[in-house]
Amino acid sequence: MRQKRLNISLINTTLLLALIVGFSACKNKKKVAEVSDPQEVRDQIEEELAEDQTEEMEEPEERIATKEPNKSQKLENYFAAIANAPSATSANGSISEALTMFGRPDAPVLIVIYRKDGSTDYDEPTTIKKYLEYLKDTGNNKAKVEEMVLDDYGKIKELVLKK
Repeated sequence: MRQKRLNISLINTTLLLALIVGFSACKNKKKVAEVSDPQEVRDQIEEELAEDQTEEMEEPEERIATKEPNKSQKLENYFAAIANAPSATSANGSISEALTMFGRPDAPVLIVIYRKDGSTDYDEPTTIKKYLEYLKDTGNNKAKVEEMVLDDYGKIKELVLKK
């Protein structure tokens, strides 16, 4: 009998704790004293949990940034710094900084070499890491940012440059 009371007491304590947590996290900030029906409280908590789960399940849209002047300009500044670096150490530091703008170092880079009548020709695809190393080795910085595809975190996922 004593074990049964202990179990009931534990269940009641758990339910009370869940209600307190639920009310403190309530979006509409309803006070405990304003709610008189326990079923209403349970329904409200279940509804909020369902909303939270729905929000978590939604996948963020992929954003294409064709007009990100600040990000484009910043990236072009890195390109210039790498191409004109006075030493390999300096270029490597700029490469490391530039890579922080990307979701991963093997993000694809496409370079437009020809465009006419709606037809576009690209140079051989490369990765951002290889492109930055190319800039360091050759100092050839003639490409400009045309388009960037960003991931969910605002990092560059794909880059299109034009010569």
